[in-house]
Amino acid sequence: MQSQQCLPDAGLRPWIHSYRRYHFEQGDPEVLTLLPGTGAELWLGEGGGSALLCPRHRVQQLARPARPVFAIRFRAGALPLFGVPALSGLVDRETPARQLWPEDADAWARLGGADFETQCGQASLLLLSRLRETPELERMRSLAGRMFADSAGFALGVYADEANVDRCGLSRRFHASQGVTAKFYHRLCRFERFLRDAVFQSRPSLAGLAWEHGYFDQAHLHRDARSLVGLPPARLLSEPAWSLFYSPLAVQPNSSPERWPSSG
Repeated sequence: MQSQQCLPDAGLRPWIHSYRRYHFEQGDPEVLTLLPGTGAELWLGEGGGSALLCPRHRVQQLARPARPVFAIRFRAGALPLFGVPALSGLVDRETPARQLWPEDADAWARLGGADFETQCGQASLLLLSRLRETPELERMRSLAGRMFADSAGFALGVYADEANVDRCGLSRRFHASQGVTAKFYHRLCRFERFLRDAVFQSRPSLAGLAWEHGYFDQAHLHRDARSLVGLPPARLLSEPAWSLFYSPLAVQPNSSPERWPSSG
């Protein structure tokens, strides 16, 4: 797979991580596997097809597209600010853009067939027209971002005390915004940060990485990986092409670490 990447306009960077164009090749797996995490991408194909992908509770698989795909990568917790339906009905599914924004269905369909520069520009206009930066949604996005940035040591109770809010009420509000509980989202953040670090190391120390990313021990990491993706960490790391959200295949040769696809 080859990929292009472009940063969004400055006005969208708090919520959009990047625009991407994936070029799949015959040697790529016929079935793409996306691992659970905090990420969300909207894929737009040249034929007008589209799919919002945000795997959370389970591995998500889809057939390898025959043509290039334009992808919009949303930052952690940002998707609800763009007027999408409740995330509880979107996670672990492939949701067409026309269901997310029916009024702009034709515009999203046309976007898939444009050149990359046009796609980036038009996507920015469409997203800005849908951006609704309400205080409550922004608070939940900020909480999601804090979980991702401080995943190794984050504690919801401490966060609630700092914000002087009720922990249970905060968790309910987060679930209403993000479609999963705050506790589970934190697990995803911790696992995602571990896996992103591990895939860049030729001989990763699972015990060291487990400690660094906030697991009690290697056995805790093992149980969490089995629960989230059905595989132990060592087996997962032996399959570097498992997921576009994690795999080094998503990084251009000789690219710098800041170009690694992060959700935070």
